[in-house]
Amino acid sequence: MTGKIYSRPVIPILVSMILGVACGSWLPDHKVYAYFVILVCAGLILYFILQRKTALILSVILFFAFGYLSLQPWVVPKFPSNHVVNFLDSRKWRIVGLIDENPIIYKDRLKFILQTRTLGEDKDNNFPVTGKIRVTVRENFPTLSIGDKVSFTGKLRSIRNFKNPGGFDYKKYMAFKEIWGTSYVCGKDLIVIKRNSGKGINKIIADARSRISDLIDNTGEGDKSAVLKALIIGDRNSISKNLKEAFNRAGVSHILAISGLHIGIVATVAFLFFKWILSYFKYFLWNALTIKVAAILSLFPVFIYGLLSGLSPSTQRAVIMVSIFLMTFLFEKEHDPINTLAIAAMIILVVHPPTLFSISFQLSFIAVLAIICGLSGIRIKSKTGKQGLFQLRKKVYLFLLTSLFAILGTLPLLMFYFNQVSFVGLPANLFVVPLIGFIVVPLGLFSVLLYPVSVCGATWCINANFELLAKVLDIVVWFSNLPFASIKTVTPTYFEICCYYVLGWAVLTLVGIKHENAGEKDKFPGGTHQLYNKVELKEPSAFSRRKKVLAVLIVVIIACAADTCYWFYNRFWHDDLRITVIDVGQGSSALVEMPEGFNLLIDGGGFSDNSVFDVGANVIAPLLWRKKIKTIDTLILSHPNSDHLNGLLYIAENFNVKRVWANCDTADTIGYRKFMEIIKKKAIYLPEFKEISRTQIINGAQLKLLYPADDYMDNNKRKWSNLNNNSLVIKVKFGSKSFLFPGDIMAKAEKELVAISGDDLKSNVLIAPHHGSKTSNSEFFIDSIDPEIVIFSSGWRNRYRFPHTSVLKKYKERGCRILRTDSHGAVTISTDGQSLEVSPMI
Repeated sequence: MTGKIYSRPVIPILVSMILGVACGSWLPDHKVYAYFVILVCAGLILYFILQRKTALILSVILFFAFGYLSLQPWVVPKFPSNHVVNFLDSRKWRIVGLIDENPIIYKDRLKFILQTRTLGEDKDNNFPVTGKIRVTVRENFPTLSIGDKVSFTGKLRSIRNFKNPGGFDYKKYMAFKEIWGTSYVCGKDLIVIKRNSGKGINKIIADARSRISDLIDNTGEGDKSAVLKALIIGDRNSISKNLKEAFNRAGVSHILAISGLHIGIVATVAFLFFKWILSYFKYFLWNALTIKVAAILSLFPVFIYGLLSGLSPSTQRAVIMVSIFLMTFLFEKEHDPINTLAIAAMIILVVHPPTLFSISFQLSFIAVLAIICGLSGIRIKSKTGKQGLFQLRKKVYLFLLTSLFAILGTLPLLMFYFNQVSFVGLPANLFVVPLIGFIVVPLGLFSVLLYPVSVCGATWCINANFELLAKVLDIVVWFSNLPFASIKTVTPTYFEICCYYVLGWAVLTLVGIKHENAGEKDKFPGGTHQLYNKVELKEPSAFSRRKKVLAVLIVVIIACAADTCYWFYNRFWHDDLRITVIDVGQGSSALVEMPEGFNLLIDGGGFSDNSVFDVGANVIAPLLWRKKIKTIDTLILSHPNSDHLNGLLYIAENFNVKRVWANCDTADTIGYRKFMEIIKKKAIYLPEFKEISRTQIINGAQLKLLYPADDYMDNNKRKWSNLNNNSLVIKVKFGSKSFLFPGDIMAKAEKELVAISGDDLKSNVLIAPHHGSKTSNSEFFIDSIDPEIVIFSSGWRNRYRFPHTSVLKKYKERGCRILRTDSHGAVTISTDGQSLEVSPMI
């Protein structure tokens, strides 16, 4: 066992460093302790070396502390006085800077990363600054490229998160990219001061990528062009949302990321080419240098292609692993794929520790590790007969196993990050990978090599590629359109992911032990006593290892059973009422979890254009999946304004929604029309407004529809009727505690509601009407409710300035506890019917 550890010393050190980096993210700003640990460990390691003793444990601790420290510049950065972070959320500035990455065009917007150079009040009064910001340009933007020097006037805004339980930490994500602020500008106000003012290797690589991209775009357009750019230069920005979803549903999205397949092709072709050339030189043949020199020369095209493709984490991993593999020819050492993988991960994390949190990094390394571990336990016995047919079957079998282990290895991560599992990945990969890997990619790379020599020849190759790509895309779309192609899944916890991988390790180990025993039987066909004597000599024996693995397996199964029971209780067996007012920015959405798992979703927030940002897909759905919720029993739309409606579109389309409540109002908007199309397509029950039961008892909790009246559309006296004033008003009561959701009703509707409901309005918790607008929240309405807690659902520094200061004053004067989603984040309140437990995110 000790020999195995020391034959792969990088592995425990790598695991330790990974844990250190993770700890640095979760518990930042404890650098003093880390420095102390490093100092002590370094001294002890030096002492052990002098004593000629091993110090593996100390090395592991040392690298844990090193990993912790390595991440601190990103999670607890120290900024100079002239950094842009010191000028966020203040006044408008004249901003001058260099474009740091190639701009991305999405519909009518252009986004780019700007390395700021100066800020100022005007052209003449400015001062130097440092730091990167992300700039979004709207409408009529000029053609821009990396290295362009630009200027514009705008505000520097801080990067903020939607503060919900388990939500995506966008601020940290941008910090890992060293981007500290954002700004918005109209295209007509953006001035290009100087073109191509950048320099250095990055500029050369960017120009080369740009020329290859232009060649592909000029040859063709649409999905084929977008996919080819992804395969050749790693640019996936042009791939449409629908096509990306098709690749995901078909389980072949990995093919769009430049990784081992692409780098391996370049290395193989380069190695064979250089070996062929060098074979004509007697000096290399006589000195047995042909293979060694070919391996060294092959490193250059591998590195060049890695740089051209953008060096994503998966590309970095592939480049390092292929480079190490090529170096084994030079040093005539046996290639250990596990060690190679560990060294690749170590190098990447030492250079840029935040890469650990990259989805591409995690998926790439886990997939390769799963393939290596899975195939290492497979034994294929040769058969007598036709060897050609056997070899073909063996290759197909290994290809299928490779795809299977990659799918199984990445399964929990795909569920964690994308909440989707493909059931057709295995057969889809059988068709797509050979066509892409062995024809499209080599032909595309050949066209790039041919481009400087013959534009016509390169264009012909690309056109030929387009013809084949069209067929490949048809295959992908066909698989993705199968009704059982994929399903949306809930989000696994870290504990569940760990259990899955331990379970996988245990199964593979047991299979390996079984193969070992089978191999021993083949060696000793004369009798079982010979096998028994042989096995007895092994230390540790296969039998004792099997017992230990089985013990681990039993523990994991028990842990999984306990976890399952916990979530069943949390979802279906709990006897309390839970309300979560979700942080959706400037909008409103609330999840009501009634006893025994009955769920209501009241509104869904949303921006005016879902193509810019989909609140349903990016905020509400992740929260529901983390709570293991896939079914919404009743989805309630208070009124069809976009800040209440648009977040519901994704929920209605991707969750099991049993029924929808809405009033009689309609809206002439894209969002409303699509919402009704989804309801019709999925056959979701939508009762007429008059048919909705005004009072329902659900598992001991009371659900009441208080407003508007059944005949509100026929009431001619309601001259003030509009979308806001016609909002559904919902009251939820459990025991002695009650919650009121009044939508966006305004003062006139509040007055009518008080007249209709009277004392029935009294509630312990009020979600402030219309986000805290001064046109709502009238004093007689507040007095009728007499709330203990008031929650304002509004966006941070929104343009409407909700909640209004006069409204806040009214509630404060009445002694109400005030909570706001813009400052407190999501607010969760649970009750057993007797008391309230309030848990704001912040």
